[in-house]
Amino acid sequence: MRSCYLTLLATLLTFASFAQVNDWENPAVFSVNAEKPHATFIPYATEKQALADEASASPYYKLLNGNWKFNWSKNPYVRPADFYKEDYDVSKWKEIPVPSDWQMQGYDYLIYTNVIYPFPKDEPHIPHDYNPVGSYKTSFEVPADWKDREVFIHFGGVNSAFYVWVNGQKVGYNEDSKTPAEFNITKYLKAGKNSLAVEVYRWCDGSYLEDQDFFRMSGIERDVYLVSTPKVRIRDFFAHSGLDENYTNGKFSLDVDILNHLPKGASGYSVKVNLYDAGNKTVYTAEQPLSVKPSAQSTLSFSKDIPAVNQWSAENPYLYTLSIQLLKDGKLVEATSTKTGFRTSEIKNGQLLVNGKPILIKGVNRHEHDPVLGHVITRDMMIKDIKLMKAFDINAVRTCHYPNDPLWYKLCDEYGLYLWDEANIESHGYGYETNETLGNNPRYLQAHLNRMQRMLERDKNHASVVVWSMGNEAGDGINFVEGYKWLKNRDASRPVHYERAERQGKDFQERHTDIIPWMYAKVDVIKRKYIGKYPDRPFIWCEYSHAMGNSNGNFKEYWDMVRSERQMQGGFIWDWVDQGILQKTKDGRTYFAYGGDFEPAGTHNDNNFCANGLVSADRTPHPGLWEVKKNYQNVHIKAIDAGSLKFEIYNENFFTNLDAYQTEWEIIENGKVIKSGKLPVMQLAPQQRKQFEISDYKPGYQSGKEYFINFYTKTREEKNLVPKGHVVATDQIKLNDAVYATPFSTAVKGKIKSSETANAVQVSGADFSVQIDKQSGQLVSYQYKGQELLKKGLQPNFWRAPTDNDFGNKMPSVCKVWKDAGKQLQVKDVKVRKLDNSYQVTVNAGLPAVRSALRLTYTINAGGEVQVQDSVLITDKKLPELPRFGLNLQMPVQYSQVQWYGRGPLENYSDRNWASHVGLYQADVKDLYFPYIRPQENGNHTDIRWVTLTDKDGFGLKFAGVPLVNFTALHNTIDDFDDGDEKHQRHTVDVVPRDLVSVDIDYGQRGLGGDNSWGFLPHDAYRLFPENYGYTFIISPAGK
Repeated sequence: MRSCYLTLLATLLTFASFAQVNDWENPAVFSVNAEKPHATFIPYATEKQALADEASASPYYKLLNGNWKFNWSKNPYVRPADFYKEDYDVSKWKEIPVPSDWQMQGYDYLIYTNVIYPFPKDEPHIPHDYNPVGSYKTSFEVPADWKDREVFIHFGGVNSAFYVWVNGQKVGYNEDSKTPAEFNITKYLKAGKNSLAVEVYRWCDGSYLEDQDFFRMSGIERDVYLVSTPKVRIRDFFAHSGLDENYTNGKFSLDVDILNHLPKGASGYSVKVNLYDAGNKTVYTAEQPLSVKPSAQSTLSFSKDIPAVNQWSAENPYLYTLSIQLLKDGKLVEATSTKTGFRTSEIKNGQLLVNGKPILIKGVNRHEHDPVLGHVITRDMMIKDIKLMKAFDINAVRTCHYPNDPLWYKLCDEYGLYLWDEANIESHGYGYETNETLGNNPRYLQAHLNRMQRMLERDKNHASVVVWSMGNEAGDGINFVEGYKWLKNRDASRPVHYERAERQGKDFQERHTDIIPWMYAKVDVIKRKYIGKYPDRPFIWCEYSHAMGNSNGNFKEYWDMVRSERQMQGGFIWDWVDQGILQKTKDGRTYFAYGGDFEPAGTHNDNNFCANGLVSADRTPHPGLWEVKKNYQNVHIKAIDAGSLKFEIYNENFFTNLDAYQTEWEIIENGKVIKSGKLPVMQLAPQQRKQFEISDYKPGYQSGKEYFINFYTKTREEKNLVPKGHVVATDQIKLNDAVYATPFSTAVKGKIKSSETANAVQVSGADFSVQIDKQSGQLVSYQYKGQELLKKGLQPNFWRAPTDNDFGNKMPSVCKVWKDAGKQLQVKDVKVRKLDNSYQVTVNAGLPAVRSALRLTYTINAGGEVQVQDSVLITDKKLPELPRFGLNLQMPVQYSQVQWYGRGPLENYSDRNWASHVGLYQADVKDLYFPYIRPQENGNHTDIRWVTLTDKDGFGLKFAGVPLVNFTALHNTIDDFDDGDEKHQRHTVDVVPRDLVSVDIDYGQRGLGGDNSWGFLPHDAYRLFPENYGYTFIISPAGK
């Protein structure tokens, strides 16, 4: 009974403690006892150590990452409230790696939501019944030579709020999951072992500002370490490495903050600055004395004009090394360093200029995501991302929607990527209305400002950061007006961006964005609402070309506009990586899971809307990424007089001469290379054009054959993670007007006969037999040399498995009448007639589901060739558009070797095939499937002259367009990829290859679209409106 009373008393005391305003439910409290934010740097004992900048080599750095004791509690009431005490026994607790997200370690559950908060919306309150708390505990020892020095503990990022105790004493509290929190723990330390306790809350009032479109995770997500400094120390510094008005000479300035922790004044100190070029040559050195008042800070300023500096850009990321040394009576006390790059970023004459040049932003949005580690990103994964981005001509990243791990910025400085650094602010769940948005809620003003300040102060010395972004989808209001003012006042050297700025009607029209970045604005909208209306500000999409599933259609249209309007300067694709979570089935098969796979019943989730990547979660490039590369490429070749082999090359780079590349060429005749060579290495300045001629080949175009020239521009040297010989640009140009055509004759010599029963028409010759079923109108059998080559006959098909974009624009329901229209075909008559030495079978049929008619005409000659003419007559123009028009058939599984002449090698579609050159390709059917995270339409190929499907001996069927068709060949049927009217929780493991080859020979299908994935349709040029359509192809034996 006594224990029951004690339990009741403890519970009442816990409730009473929460009756007060909790820090984690108070917008005015977001940091307690934390240090002021500052640039990322480590103190070192010598300048040599500082220049090497390997933190682990510093005697004043101690990494605390590793396995810590951990306890998970469902809510604050049941957390072990006294766990921070030194005598609290945690020996039976399990361990958890730090850094990590606890949901990725088997605790709690993942939630994926886009806009709707993962908890009931009632700011600043957070639910008390379910707000998990992670209790962490570890211990550390402080090196003996840290005595009489200051010691700080650094948390790189903790999601979402946390308290910290050292040796049982509370040190402080912090919110903002994506910027560091540092605490001075000097007075809490003792000799020997010290205990460290951290209490992390899954949600806090700050979570209302962290409503980003990603998996919601929790824990200590970034490095935890200690640093030791002298009592008088370098607290911060701001290096400005700009250029003069001619963009030639360097304008260097530096502010160094020195903080005195002593209760008495500090004299005899000086700060020495050295600036070294990439060859370690000193280009600037200076030293200044200083004295600092008791417990105060002093700032020293340095400046120097440096002639003819090497400039930093994403193309040529030249870095200098800045060394800062604090000396006492001439002896080194503390040293640190940073890399710095001389460059400018400004808005001038309505354009974004870097180093005076109106660069093009060929960018992506990048969430920090690892399929195994969640929001913990390793150096290897960062390098993998950068390698891929450089390989695919991506030059810019928006750190959506929060400051990334500090290492990312160092790597982008080193290898060359432009960064739009974004504050950790998104309150999308509160909408954009002026009276509702947190962006206009004065209670959250300081929280907004604090997050912007922490971002800027941490990242201000990085050359790669060319634009500050105040946040994302957080409405507009006074909090952003004031944030803009603070950012511009603190750092006038960079533009500031915010997408919702100045878009609230008549409210808040005071300028507070330097760039017009309207997300997902279509080309026609930009023409109407931007062009000519903002002469002082460039247009750069902060998000565009939504890459969800099989997407990125009409990407070329975006870049045609960018290259035709001087103030259009590119944008950031949404987004880089599918946020898939690696999972295993019971039988060991792996797949990537998404929203809805983890949340309990009744918990809101947004399904696979987290899978919008140009690459899969494991960084496998999606086919659409190649279309991006084609449009983002920096070298372009066009025809001046194609037939005479006269061309023009354009160097679209802004800082790289064309002599960095070698261009190779090849001429193909009906897909086969007949001549190849190399262009001389050209000296061509950035942004310049030059005409040239292929002189060592004399064109001789034969009648009935088509000719193309392909250009491949390759790197001459390894640079910035891009290897030597890497193809940076490709161009294909048609040289003559001919189109490849497969001839068909009704007068081929040989034996041929026709027979007819009540159910079928059969036409046969010396080595072949063709059968047409009268009930279905299908060609159901094709035998050649005694082998049956069809598993299922040619069935009219008007459907494709809906893509994510299709679901977004309601295609499955709007176009549903077409889904089974071909299966419900009603044959009206079948007519057979003799044509020369051939037979023609004409099937007239009705399509009652769509009140239309279909005609199939099979003409079979004595060589076993079948000319198929497929036409649809649509009289009801009120019908919805056709998702597809074609014929589907099945072949036995052994006919899995594919060769084709047309666009390839990757899948391509009518609005996404510019990167897919016409050529001869071959593949195994299994390799034509692309495993989108949610099964959907995949594998199409356009502009096909012919395609063969054969066994390994080359025996099978050939399908030849007259002149062009689309084809798809997969080991699965359309139904295997089709969710039905609505999406279901289906994954790649649900697509099991069948014992067949499903082949589609099509007139075409509608484009993919990609302007967004929640309503926009493919562009009209790529849609099949309800009209009459017809096409022709020829089936013939392969491997005769």
